[in-house]
Order: sequence, then structure tokens, then C-alpha cells
Amino acid sequence: MTATLEKRSRTQRIDYYVSTLKRSQPKMLENGLRTIYLRAMAQKLDSTVLANEITMQEIVDEVNAVRKEHYEKQNRV
Repeated sequence: MTATLEKRSRTQRIDYYVSTLKRSQPKMLENGLRTIYLRAMAQKLDSTVLANEITMQEIVDEVNAVRKEHYEKQNRV
């Protein structure tokens, strides 16, 4: 039996193994595979994030300067 399984494609072997599981096990397998997939996608996304080169204080200072400019513009009229 094992020799005939080895001759099949990967997809056929996976289908065979899933078909031999009990009724509740394929759903558990699907959930496990989904978790593995989501973790892989999260790692891929995480590797694309660039390091932050600006400090929070610089952001706050910039926001305050823009707000001050906007406030002064409104009160000139």
C-alpha cells in the first residue's frame, strides 16, 4: 500500500490521507493548515515593514506646528 502511495502525486497522497481520517479530523486539519498559512503570511508581511526612523516627539512637534499654523490662518480673518 505504501509503495503505491509513493507513486502518486503530492495532491493525490494528501487527498488519500484526508479521506481516511474520521469525520471530525478533516475540519481540525483544515483549521491547522489555515493557522500555518496565516502565520506564514504574517511573517511575509512582517519582513516587508521598514524600521521607523522618526521619533514620536518629532511627529508631535510637526502636528503641533501644523495646528498652530492652521489656527493662526483661521484667526487672521
